[in-house]
Amino acid sequence: MKIKSLFLASALLVLLTGCGNLDKGVSNVDNGGKTEGGNMTTGRIDRSEYQAVIKDGRYKTSAARELNATKLNSGYNQDNFETGLLRLSHQTFSPDKYFFQEGQKLDYDTIEKWLERNSDENNQGLNPADNNQPIIFQQLMEQDFLKEDGKTLAGMSLGFAFNSVYYGNDSQTVISRDELMANARKTINAVLTRVRKMDGMKNIPIVVGIFEQASKEDINGGSYIYTAVSKNGDTTIADFKSVNENYLALPVAADSKNSATQDGMSTKFNSFQSAVQNFFPNLIGVTGEIYYVDEQAEKLTINIETKYYSKTEITSFTQYVGKQVESIFDSVNGNIEVQINSVEGPQAFVAKKPDQKEIISYIFN
Repeated sequence: MKIKSLFLASALLVLLTGCGNLDKGVSNVDNGGKTEGGNMTTGRIDRSEYQAVIKDGRYKTSAARELNATKLNSGYNQDNFETGLLRLSHQTFSPDKYFFQEGQKLDYDTIEKWLERNSDENNQGLNPADNNQPIIFQQLMEQDFLKEDGKTLAGMSLGFAFNSVYYGNDSQTVISRDELMANARKTINAVLTRVRKMDGMKNIPIVVGIFEQASKEDINGGSYIYTAVSKNGDTTIADFKSVNENYLALPVAADSKNSATQDGMSTKFNSFQSAVQNFFPNLIGVTGEIYYVDEQAEKLTINIETKYYSKTEITSFTQYVGKQVESIFDSVNGNIEVQINSVEGPQAFVAKKPDQKEIISYIFN
């Protein structure tokens, strides 16, 4: 994709006049470099995120990459599962002290065996042997964190996804939270016992996240409900800390009540949606997703689908969208991102950071 920019040399991005300050928007760029051990790093455009290690000029993908991409029942669940585990990891592995690497210890075959039903052929299976019982343990994901040398494993995060609904051949089984947690405690302790026996895994800290997978029809996706840290070689976890996070789709259905209706985010979104739809007639749709932590809005993502092809139309529309974000969401403390797309692909992007009044905006061409 060719990208024209007023600041092409450093960002390959276009800043629209009157819609923000690009310098402030990219002030946290870290261009990366070499670790103490000589490996290259990816750099980062946000200092709150991890730098990843590049070994021999290549990004190391997960040892269970194919399984990670296919095991959950929707893209909404998959996105929340992956990004949520990184957020939980921040509390133990600071992005300023550790480098990120896709999981390398648990490969495809190992995880697949653990996710299967226990049987005479597979005594490693952690799901019930009885076919009449639902499969609750659905997915296991590993994320690794390296020391400053970029080579030594300092710690690991393990995301455990459990079903709230099990889809059998001809039926659906709803799984209660109590049943899910009973299974989770047993499963996590079994996995920790196995992982601790692996080379280099005896004493490192391991962050554990319990993810409750939503049903296939839930466009919000699931969320993490509990977390804990296994330290000093522990193979059991007695107490889990509650995680208060959830994802909500916008606009909110009529007569529904949730965090977005209570804090006014639903009303703000409806005002934004009405404003942009009235200003330009060729919109296909305006939808959003808001992420809450402890009842506070952390991130609002809005998707606008258009039929525009003219550069001047996109430029004018993006400027207008930026002004609406600036006025309507001025009091919102979380991150705000607006993605403007057409049938041909991404057209523009508008963002507002929590600690900034200025609106950042880009046009792709």
